[in-house]
Amino acid sequence: MTNLLLIYFTFYRGLIAFRRYREDHSEDKLRNGFDVIIKIESWLQHSPSLFENKLLLLNAEEQASLPNIDKAKSLYLSSIKSAKDCGRVHEQGLACELMGQFLLTVANDRPQAMIHMKNAHTCYLQWGAFGKAAELAEEHGLDTSSVSPTGKSSKHARDVDIFY
Repeated sequence: MTNLLLIYFTFYRGLIAFRRYREDHSEDKLRNGFDVIIKIESWLQHSPSLFENKLLLLNAEEQASLPNIDKAKSLYLSSIKSAKDCGRVHEQGLACELMGQFLLTVANDRPQAMIHMKNAHTCYLQWGAFGKAAELAEEHGLDTSSVSPTGKSSKHARDVDIFY
């Protein structure tokens, strides 16, 4: 269990470092994010199915911070697909949410951002994170009328599979 906690602590530390860099442009935070990428890269060979989507998401956040918009978009989509392919619906939701935030704040593309936020909402419902899904819907004014409480039987849930 300790190793799993270390993995997630390290992963979230990297995500937070890049997010904080975008807020205050502190080179220390950017360097912290780079250090986490190097650590996750070293772990990737031991379990690609566990680390690939995390590394892709960290790289997307790095590119969003620089900002390399096209590269970041591609990496977010790759992270979403990797998480989906490995059955990590919670990490698929996180990647969708972070891509949506990126599209809102860095790329200024609200229509696409809302698509990703709605996909994140559906993933969180499928994972059972009902509070997180409700918070996301409220924060972004998502129309959730077509989404079932489990996220599995709605038209939108099928769209998540088609979109990625």
